[in-house]
Amino acid sequence: MVTRRSFLQWTAAAAVGGPLLALGGRSMASAATRLPITVVNNTGLYPNSAIWMYIVGTNSATGQQSYVRADGTLVAVSPSLNGPDGYADLSIPLASSGNSGISLPNMSGRIYFSINQKLKFRVVTDGNGRSALQYPAGWVSSDPSYSVLHDCMEFTFADSGMYCNTTMVDMFSIPMAINLVGSRNQTTGTLKAGGRDAIFAGVSALPAFKPLVLGNNLRVIAPGHGIEAGLFSSTYYDQYVTDVWNTYTGTDLRVKINTTTHTGRVSGGQLRFSGGVAPFNKPTTKDIFYCNGALGAPNDGLTGPVAAQLGAAFNRSTLRTHPDQPVTDPSAYYQETISNHYSRVIHQNTVDGKAYGFPFDDVGDFASYIQDNAPTGMTLTLTPFGSGGTTPPTSGLLSGGRPAAASTTENTTTAASNAFDGNTGTRWSSAFADPQWLSVDLGSARSVNRVRLNWEAAYATAYSIQTSANNSTWSTVYSTTTGHGGIEDLTFATTSARYVRVLGTARATAYGYSLWEFEVYGT
Repeated sequence: MVTRRSFLQWTAAAAVGGPLLALGGRSMASAATRLPITVVNNTGLYPNSAIWMYIVGTNSATGQQSYVRADGTLVAVSPSLNGPDGYADLSIPLASSGNSGISLPNMSGRIYFSINQKLKFRVVTDGNGRSALQYPAGWVSSDPSYSVLHDCMEFTFADSGMYCNTTMVDMFSIPMAINLVGSRNQTTGTLKAGGRDAIFAGVSALPAFKPLVLGNNLRVIAPGHGIEAGLFSSTYYDQYVTDVWNTYTGTDLRVKINTTTHTGRVSGGQLRFSGGVAPFNKPTTKDIFYCNGALGAPNDGLTGPVAAQLGAAFNRSTLRTHPDQPVTDPSAYYQETISNHYSRVIHQNTVDGKAYGFPFDDVGDFASYIQDNAPTGMTLTLTPFGSGGTTPPTSGLLSGGRPAAASTTENTTTAASNAFDGNTGTRWSSAFADPQWLSVDLGSARSVNRVRLNWEAAYATAYSIQTSANNSTWSTVYSTTTGHGGIEDLTFATTSARYVRVLGTARATAYGYSLWEFEVYGT
């Protein structure tokens, strides 16, 4: 079976321009060389015009990193795709209305979606002199797509079939479901009603995990990436690992792979198994979340499968208390205080209980993975964002060209009115001090439920959105201390207001606050 571990190996190969991972022998049922894909926008918040798709990966026949055009053509990437800004526009717009369709060629890769802004891919030359893609990394604050709402699914489509999964191994942002039709009809990835909100709320409720939620629920990143970003403790699992090592110093640990049981004990500081399995050193917290390092799984059919079982048992916190692995009862998972609660919260909010919360989440068949050896079609549905999946009230832009005011302006060319002129080439900027505000007069009391901030490089890390009926008494409808710049699209409970302002209280730079556009929506 092609699992996400295969996808991870593909990713590593693609990064250095290596060959596509072999899929094994052809099955009796043979897949076509093209697979029709239907994209359904059921977000309930965003029109088709605000969403773009990107199909990127490796050409099965040539091993070249490639992308798919809107007409289904598979094209090898080259530095000539990089535009004047240094980035390649690989986007495919959705249809103006209704569902969208595209024909997928044989390849292995990812299908990304972005909302409100396009993703920035860059074509570079790898160490072997071949063209390669730099992919978005939503967990890296310096990444050019960091402020973009985006997510992806993974797939391998080959002669032997279609193998695909949704993934939260790196992060979770856009909820999506996969329906694969062929020799049977399968669906995975669907969240429960209100699932996106519940995931952000569930992670935010855990003090150790709360910093992993970025922006105004822009995305939640996996704890391994949180360690790299300085947002999560690198010693989180240390005591649990010590407890496991102490437990199996005097007790046997039995790991069953197919029909063979490997027996292990800790000796000389290493977990040593029978049957020729390589010994394991104590893993770090990062090793556990990434299922790598001390838990690296070689493709040898021996040590690799044992490493996968150990990685899953550490993430699900069953290893210390269950000497017989694997544990197949999901009610036993994530019961310890120290556990991968990021993964737990995601699993709790999927309809089928399956997700890819960490790389070895396919152990025991709990991953959001499906395959078909004779596929005839696939549907990708961007599922509801809000609680219960209800569509918010229809709203229009209320602030365009309306009278504006500000606490200060940097100079005469950066007036307050620039943020309401619909021109992203003009901007308001303030004096270099805190606090500062920018407000707009809507002319009369309106029902307001959304604000869209388009920041210049000088953005706010802490700010509030406030409303007023009289321009003197203000009520806060939204606030954050983790502003991320770029475009921040904010929704809140509908409120009546004539005046709306953004109040900045902490700057991201030594400069002031600067907005290309400040848009207020409602009825």
